[in-house]
Amino acid sequence: MLVGDIISFIKAAKLLGRFFVSKTSPHEREQLKLRLRELEKEDKVRIIGKILDAEELEHRRAIRAECDVERAWEQVQRRMEERKGQRRLKRYSLMLQSAASLAAAVLIACGVIYYTHVGRQKRVMAQIAQIRPDGQHAVLYFADGASIDLGLRDSLAVRTETGVDVELTGEKSLAYKLRKARQEPKEELPEEYNTLVTPRGSEYSLTLADGTRVWLNAASRLRFFTSDRGRERRVWLEGEAYFEVAHDARRPFVVESGGQSIRVLGTRFNINTYEGDRAIYTTLVEGSVAIAPLAGGEGVTLEPGQQAEYSLRNNGAIAVKEVDTSLATAWMSGTFLFEHASITEIMERLARWYNFEFEVSPLLDGLRFSGQFPRCGELDKILSIIASTGTGMQIDYDGKKITLR
Repeated sequence: MLVGDIISFIKAAKLLGRFFVSKTSPHEREQLKLRLRELEKEDKVRIIGKILDAEELEHRRAIRAECDVERAWEQVQRRMEERKGQRRLKRYSLMLQSAASLAAAVLIACGVIYYTHVGRQKRVMAQIAQIRPDGQHAVLYFADGASIDLGLRDSLAVRTETGVDVELTGEKSLAYKLRKARQEPKEELPEEYNTLVTPRGSEYSLTLADGTRVWLNAASRLRFFTSDRGRERRVWLEGEAYFEVAHDARRPFVVESGGQSIRVLGTRFNINTYEGDRAIYTTLVEGSVAIAPLAGGEGVTLEPGQQAEYSLRNNGAIAVKEVDTSLATAWMSGTFLFEHASITEIMERLARWYNFEFEVSPLLDGLRFSGQFPRCGELDKILSIIASTGTGMQIDYDGKKITLR
């Protein structure tokens, strides 16, 4: 083999190393084609073919963001300089083997970075796997300021002067029950209001004194009436809740959330105020609800299968559209259900349930995902599935904050 052939091989090997990690320019790719044309003899093609093994190529492409080919090649050249003082090889075949070794050195350097990356990701995901939701923690605040951490109680029995008993009725369930034989107060007492708060990572259900049932999602707060004697049944919501309102034609049920008021007699609906700085979403499953801005303005009436979006950024405008109600109520059945959701939207919902901080690179904002995951599932598995969709996403965790980039 001529010395010129060997030099061509070495130059081609360097271009191949850059090609494998997608760092070649159009000009360099043309150079690579020319070099490969010069290496069409059987023994050279066999070596090139081994380097271009399909499985290895996939591995190399996977590390394109991590592998610094230029640095790896500089290391190879440095080793070549160290050998300058050595005796020249007499056989060109040995020079060919050396050239092949140099090309392999570039790939091996990238491979080391790849496996280091994989090992680091495994360690990160192992840490994330330790993040678990609380599940059944909630705090009940009474009108006099006293509070009870329901997650620390196996039972509860509170008798009120308004003829209502407060009891734990299940693992994550609280009820206000009217006493059957109760005496009417001699004088009319003002309505008392209690507040139920669920922190991040917890959910709870509540049965009100009128029989209405409310399911409170994580990071939510509900202020509610404690008797059945008022002219109306009014509650205040922050966060997200699903309502099954007991019918009572004499006393309408009113929910205030953000800047809107919802008035119903008997119905089933979900309210999501998590995005209170942008919009409030009310999704009607059954019955009918009337929604109106608290500041005044035109209201709307929803029919089953419709969702109202109350926009705080558009002067309280309310837009109505037909939706799949299962998307809004999936959380009640223990499911995360995403449909064309952005990475930020997905992470917001995961963070409320698994209780962690997060940061998403702006480069990922344009990505959209659809999928279904159990809320009882492990966080690392959910993130691994999302990251495995071919986006090249990298996941980091410092013990407090998960970063996606």
